[in-house]
Amino acid sequence: MWYYFVAHCAYHFTRWFPKDSRGAVRITVILFSLTFIIPQIYVIKLDRSSRYCDEPLLNISVAGIVFTFAMAAFTFLFAIMEPVPWQLKIAFHFFGFGSLILGMVLFASTFASAVCENFTPELYYLCLSFGIFSVLATGFLIIMLPFWLVNYLWPDSVLNRRERRGICYEPVKCCTCLWHI
Repeated sequence: MWYYFVAHCAYHFTRWFPKDSRGAVRITVILFSLTFIIPQIYVIKLDRSSRYCDEPLLNISVAGIVFTFAMAAFTFLFAIMEPVPWQLKIAFHFFGFGSLILGMVLFASTFASAVCENFTPELYYLCLSFGIFSVLATGFLIIMLPFWLVNYLWPDSVLNRRERRGICYEPVKCCTCLWHI
């Protein structure tokens, strides 16, 4: 789920800046998303990564590279496009669901393969770190989900900046980065 989370954060981070000065921020966000590809390709290219492991960590890591490229593509599109078309948003949410499944499979497979730590340590620790990232991102989104649903069912009940009201107005009036819809 961290693939979805990074692209989602990049979308909102880019919008924090004024429209006329987003150029450097866009480049920084895109380069940041591309840096996640480097350690994955490095670990995949190591000879030790192809050794036998009970769980298919190498296969899941290859799928992770595909998702990382998709994450970089969504980050690029979200940083550049204003406004973002609804079709892209729907595709992004399907990507998020696939990212959730991949993250949970990665986390479960990594914990089930403690023996792989001895034979393929780099691959094991890469998968473990990405699995932990996935669980943390999923936890954050699960915490935010009730607020999104309430705001969808009763618009502006969670946060209405124009009228300065809503159940989340007081906690975020000084730091709007804590909330977004």
